[in-house]
Amino acid sequence: MIFVDTSAFIALTFSKDSFHSKGVSWWEDNKKESFVTTNIVAIETLGWIRYKCGKRIAIEAGERFYSGQDLNIIKVSPDDEKEAWKSFKKLNGDGISMVDCASFVVMKRLKIKKVFTFDKDFEKVGFTLLPNSRSGRE
Repeated sequence: MIFVDTSAFIALTFSKDSFHSKGVSWWEDNKKESFVTTNIVAIETLGWIRYKCGKRIAIEAGERFYSGQDLNIIKVSPDDEKEAWKSFKKLNGDGISMVDCASFVVMKRLKIKKVFTFDKDFEKVGFTLLPNSRSGRE
């Protein structure tokens, strides 16, 4: 099972993203994997896509997210949110958002070690970045 972060969804959707080609290529090569994300990553992603690409593209992305075909969306529980808040207060790093902290908590709860992302913060807390960890966002 592989967790999918906002940065990966953005790379797949936004052709001007610096990781677009790499993300699309990796996704195409790994379609048979089992992918999960959280409801708050989906919401964050759709908000970003709506802002940068317009509502039509956000709706198309949402239709793919919520079809259930390629992606399982896990709801962040109240307990997950409380744990994320504790982590958010403790973790160093300007780029580590509350959404990232919630993702970390859900990944740990589900024993997911791999994440499709271009956000190096996941690597800093012990997860394996896919496609690789050599060239990601801070």
